[in-house]
Formats: sequence, structure tokens, C-alpha cells
Amino acid sequence: MPSDLACEFLAVFARMEYALKATRFALRNRNDVSASWDRFANEAHERFHAETSEELKAAVDFLWNFPPRKQFFADDERVRFRDFEIDPAQCQLQQLILMVRTVRNNLFHGGKHLPDGESEPGRNERLVRSPLVLLRECAQLVDDVREAYGR
Repeated sequence: MPSDLACEFLAVFARMEYALKATRFALRNRNDVSASWDRFANEAHERFHAETSEELKAAVDFLWNFPPRKQFFADDERVRFRDFEIDPAQCQLQQLILMVRTVRNNLFHGGKHLPDGESEPGRNERLVRSPLVLLRECAQLVDDVREAYGR
């Protein structure tokens, strides 16, 4: 994966997280603050239309059909990956944003390093490009988030 793509993704993710925390989507836990991605997704989901562009539709289709995998400790005490499980109780945008967050965690915390190379060539790059498209669209869905993102 091109390093500039990974840096671009992390920068856009951080900018979006800032925009959420700078608006009513800040979540307080005692003195700590985090972004309330779920609250954002639940408010913005009616404004989200994957058909807005071919690029967005392709990104959503890829994530929905080939979601990121999540690391876990297996019974044999080894770190492995498991498939993302779709939760029918959550709206599509909430699921997609959870996928984006999984990609961010895998990328940032080194979860996608494969010593023997990729078993699915090109998958990891698409797992970064697709959420990047989605994040940029999400940044435009809610007025105060769009304003904070643009600062």
C-alpha cells in the first residue's frame, strides 16, 4: 500500500474525528472526550445516499461486500482475524462507519502487517481507499460537522 495513501487516510480520519468532537457529537466520559460516531451516523443516515456518485457507490459496495476483518485472540492464543459481522439492528451508515473505524484501527495499530504478503492482492489498498471516500462524504452530511471539518 502506498504510504502517502495511509497518511492521507489517517489525516482525513483525524480531521473528521476533530469535527465530531468540535460539535454536538462530542461524547463526554468524566473528563475525557471522544467522538460519538454512532450518534453522528444515526442522525446523518437519512441524508446519506450511496448513489450520490459512482465513486461513493463503489466504495460502499466494496465495504459492504468485503468488510474489514477484526483482530482477536483465538483459543490457540494467537492473534487472528475474524470477519466483520453485520448487525441488523444498526443503520447502514452506522455499520459503514464502524467498518471505517476498524480499518483505522488495523492500519494505525499495525493489524494489517502480513509477513508473507497479502493473500488477496489489492484488498488492503481498497480497504483504505473506500473508507477515505466515505469519510469525505460523511464530512458533508451535517452542517456543523461540515463547518468544523473545513476549519
